[in-house]
Amino acid sequence: MRILLIFLLFLPSLSHAGAWPRDKGEVFLSFANEISAAPQTRYATGTSLYAEYGLTDRLTVGFDGTLGATGTPSEAYLFLRTPLGKADHPARLAVSFGLGVKSIPNPWGTTTNQKLAKIGASWGRGLQRGWLAVDMSVAWVLDSSITVPGQSGATYKADFTWGMKPSDRVMLIWQLQTGKVPDAPAYAKFSPSLIWRMQRQKGTHIEIGVVYGLTGDDSQNLKLGFWKQF
Repeated sequence: MRILLIFLLFLPSLSHAGAWPRDKGEVFLSFANEISAAPQTRYATGTSLYAEYGLTDRLTVGFDGTLGATGTPSEAYLFLRTPLGKADHPARLAVSFGLGVKSIPNPWGTTTNQKLAKIGASWGRGLQRGWLAVDMSVAWVLDSSITVPGQSGATYKADFTWGMKPSDRVMLIWQLQTGKVPDAPAYAKFSPSLIWRMQRQKGTHIEIGVVYGLTGDDSQNLKLGFWKQF
C-alpha cells in the first residue's frame, strides 16, 4: 500500500465534493501534507491523497489514502459514490461504499495488515457565496492478519464544513472533524484552511491551514495542500 501511495503522490494535485457528483469525465486530485507542531510529536509528518473521477453523471469513483508518520497506521480506500434524489434540489444527498486496506506497524514484530469496508453519507447545500456540508462514515475490519487492541472495531467519523468564497480566487473553509475509534474517547478537531486559486495554472489551487485538537486529540498541525481539477 505504501508503494501505491508514494506513486500516486507524483500525480498532479475543492475539498472532496461530498454530496456533489463529478461531471462525467472530470478528474479531481488533492494532496496534503501535515507537519506536527505539538511538543510530543514535533516535526512528525503525515500525507494524504484524494482523487475522484466522474465515471458517469451520477457515479463517481475515487481513491482516499493516508500515509501516517513513522510508527503510525496508513490506510487507503477505493470507493464509489452516487447521489440520491434529483440534481436540481438546493440540498444534495449522496451515499458511498468503499473497500480498503490498513497497515499497522509493530516495532516488536510483524506489521499487521487489515482489509476494511466503509459506508458513508453526505449532505450538502450551496450558498450564494459558499456551501455547507456534512460527511459521515463508518468503517469496520473485514479481515486482519493479527488482532490489534484498539484497531479491530468500527471507526466512526463526521465532518462539518462551512465553505466561503469571498472572491473568484479565494476560498475559506471552516471544518469541525469528529469521530470515535475503538478503545478511545470521541475526538473533535478544528481545521480552518485558506485556498488560493493559481492564476496561470488552470484548475490548480494551493491550500494552507491548521489542524487543532479540541478534545480527545492533541493535534497541532500545519497543513499545506494542492488541488487540481481537469
